Amino acid sequence: MSFIDKIRLKHCDANHNCWAFVAGAPSDPSHWGMNDDGEPKGCAGKPMFNVLHHSNIGEICAVVSRYFGGIKLGTGGMARAYSAAVQDGLKELQTTHKKHYEQVTLLLDYNMIKDVEHLLKTHEAIITDQVFAEQVTLKIDLLSGTKPQVDQQLQHLSKGRLAFFKS
Repeated sequence: MSFIDKIRLKHCDANHNCWAFVAGAPSDPSHWGMNDDGEPKGCAGKPMFNVLHHSNIGEICAVVSRYFGGIKLGTGGMARAYSAAVQDGLKELQTTHKKHYEQVTLLLDYNMIKDVEHLLKTHEAIITDQVFAEQVTLKIDLLSGTKPQVDQQLQHLSKGRLAFFKS
């Protein structure tokens, strides 16, 4: 909302500052929003949102500032214009893929370090901390959803002696 307010301030003389967002994951409707900002109901925010939603991009917000220029577009024309503005913006957008991790801890013997490190590397896991004492303690960031598979492979590798515990 602060981004939307910033655009409203920047374009305070616009007739309308319509907006739509997907603030979280693209599939999570609890983080969706849209507003027509005085345009006829469903002619601005909804078409903008539809473009964002079908782009399958999360954590995104679009604001279209419209200055009335004397040409009446009609409701269909407005919907097409707002959709097109967001589509044009998406063409220029650079995205990055966001990965979600869960943190786990693993306690292991020194003779297992190399094998465990290799296994973790194949699953894009990140060792965030290591403590070398009587045994080695590894704090690990695992890609969400990979824990059961990695745990099963650890069990096989260690003949049942290794298991994660939650950090």
